[in-house]
Amino acid sequence: MSRTVDLSVPRWIRILFVFFLLGGAFVTGTAALLDLAVQTLGLAENAYVPSLALAAFAYLVVCAVWFRRATDGNGDSVWSAIPDSQYTGRHAESGGIARKEQEDAIRELRDAEE
Repeated sequence: MSRTVDLSVPRWIRILFVFFLLGGAFVTGTAALLDLAVQTLGLAENAYVPSLALAAFAYLVVCAVWFRRATDGNGDSVWSAIPDSQYTGRHAESGGIARKEQEDAIRELRDAEE
């Protein structure tokens, strides 16, 4: 009798990990470069904390824009981030053809109502 143990990590945990890993690298790197630029220009002696705050704000804005583009109004679809022209091309095998057919049917219904 063998026992199996599922050690897989849920997808949302992996995304959160990458969010913090990439975010941390972006924020600290950007803050260090901003601090270096401010010191080189002679504007301030130690501007790392304001640079860190500005970099964290910039990262949050980038994430918010990405999230807004990756979801539609009710937040449950990533298809809005994919151009319609790629439904039957690059994304055909992942449901693009069905998505295109659905959107075409909805357009036909709207046109028939008018």
